[in-house]
Amino acid sequence: MPSFANTPMQEAWSWDNNPVNITCLAESIPNATISWRMNTVEINEKNNDINIRKFGEGPLSSLQITPIGQKYYARYTCRAVNQHGSSEHVIVLKEAKRPSHILQAKLEVITATTITFSFIGPADNGGLPTRKYAVQYKEERKDWKDAKNKTWPVDSPYILEGLEPQTTYNFRFAAQNDVGFGDWAASEHHTMPKRSYPEEPRILSNPREDGVVMSPYSDHYELTWRIPADNGEPIDMYSIKYCPVTQGEGFWKAMEYQCETRELSSAEHTTYKLGNLIADTYYKIELRARNKIGFSTPGEVIIKTARGGDTPVPANEGPALSSGAIVSIVVASLFVILIFIDLSCYLVNRTGLLMVICEKVRGSKASDEDAKLGSNKDSSGPDLSMEKLPETKVSIIKKETSVDFDMKKSISRTSFVGKDSAV
Repeated sequence: MPSFANTPMQEAWSWDNNPVNITCLAESIPNATISWRMNTVEINEKNNDINIRKFGEGPLSSLQITPIGQKYYARYTCRAVNQHGSSEHVIVLKEAKRPSHILQAKLEVITATTITFSFIGPADNGGLPTRKYAVQYKEERKDWKDAKNKTWPVDSPYILEGLEPQTTYNFRFAAQNDVGFGDWAASEHHTMPKRSYPEEPRILSNPREDGVVMSPYSDHYELTWRIPADNGEPIDMYSIKYCPVTQGEGFWKAMEYQCETRELSSAEHTTYKLGNLIADTYYKIELRARNKIGFSTPGEVIIKTARGGDTPVPANEGPALSSGAIVSIVVASLFVILIFIDLSCYLVNRTGLLMVICEKVRGSKASDEDAKLGSNKDSSGPDLSMEKLPETKVSIIKKETSVDFDMKKSISRTSFVGKDSAV
């Protein structure tokens, strides 16, 4: 039996003679043949109605309907037939209308030059979703023909700007769908306040449940905000104050001596990068707008910087060491370690570079002493003359030689044993 499971359309809308298509899909094996009825009347070539055109005999079939009269807003039945049986699916064509009047318009936020509204929509949307809301407004003493209009898409901020301070206005409102606007209703009148300092800037952020905004960076934060209402006098400056804070019981305590302030002279700023922040630290940020009347109340946010190894050095701690200084410190440390190792080798094992140097110094001193002793003997010793003895052949055997050092003189003794000596 054919199935219409994949034909979700159950109603269609049209208005002002606009053509509309309705479609059905019959799934079956073998494919089904599709026919249509409008209420109880079969739609076929015999009807010869130029306002209803059929496309396709199955398994997909559509009707294009041009509803030039009320009879075309009817029930259209799609009937699918194959050898296993038949199934039907009904689509209702309805006439869409303009929405009814708005039930309520509420003035939510009022400044010297702006009003923010909220709406309770129409009781009857005319069959189609509400697309827009509109306000018509004029100064109290003027006629509605001189009124101005402002339109907002649904779910956008409903803010009316450009109003004059200390002026009374009349307002009326309407809703709009694809057919058109409903009637004007929900009239209001209001006198705007006098000029004053700007409204509080709204900081744009995504806080956690505890109200803290987590920065993805360890050393800076991108502060963004929405330009506030100027309350009749142009904004000429923003002031940003940010301080490290610690968390107390229900409050944040600022470290005032570490607070920083930045001033932005252009009123068009909506973002600023706060730099040189400390990693893994809470900060309280206050943003104020100023006009010639004064500063606004501050917009506030608590942030926490991310953890990271790129923590900047605070300004009061001086500049960081250069890479050259770090290399010099490392080399000097290695040199001290090597000297300590060599000294240990000298004291324990009598080895190492220090041992070699000491031996060379000691050998040099001994040579100098020997040279001095030889010189003294030549200059101050007695002049001994030796008689020439008769030549005698002597067989000499060298037995032992010893040398004694006492650091002042050198004495050499040699013992001889002779054979066939004549003496």
